[in-house]
Amino acid sequence: MDLDEALRSRILPLRLMIFDVDGVLTDGRIVYHDDGSELKVFDVQDGHGIKLLQRAGLEVALITGRSCRAVDQRAAGLGIRRVHQGAIVKMEAYDGIRAETGLGDHEIGYMGDDLIDIPVMRRVGFAVSVPNASPHVWPHAHHVTRLGGGRGACREVCEMILQAQGLWSRVTDRYFRD
Repeated sequence: MDLDEALRSRILPLRLMIFDVDGVLTDGRIVYHDDGSELKVFDVQDGHGIKLLQRAGLEVALITGRSCRAVDQRAAGLGIRRVHQGAIVKMEAYDGIRAETGLGDHEIGYMGDDLIDIPVMRRVGFAVSVPNASPHVWPHAHHVTRLGGGRGACREVCEMILQAQGLWSRVTDRYFRD
């Protein structure tokens, strides 16, 4: 992967990547069942990208403005411990994560797609958005993915981070051995 030096310098210090859910880990659509429960569709390759980040020693967290049991289930399945749902003011959840981890802003990345994400994106060392985001978000992103939210964008970012940090081979070698 060919990254410019400015982007690489933002990715190298990362120790934690935070993802929004709706519009980033999903395509943003919400299906309501007659009983009022929600259905969210997550991309399995995005999940594997998260597992690769964790295998490399990076932590992953979720901050979402909505609350849904499906998010808890997905997070548990991926081993994500830091999950903040119903975060109407995402900066409060972000500040809590920073306090818990002791990490500096430059060591944290964030991927979001809507206005509610902008304050966090302006603060972190590496801010990412998706092409299906609100266009008001793009100026605050250091990178906009090629793939859309819920359609491989998370995996794209995970691979970018691993490759930029020189960790890709370490976490994927087992798939290429005979």
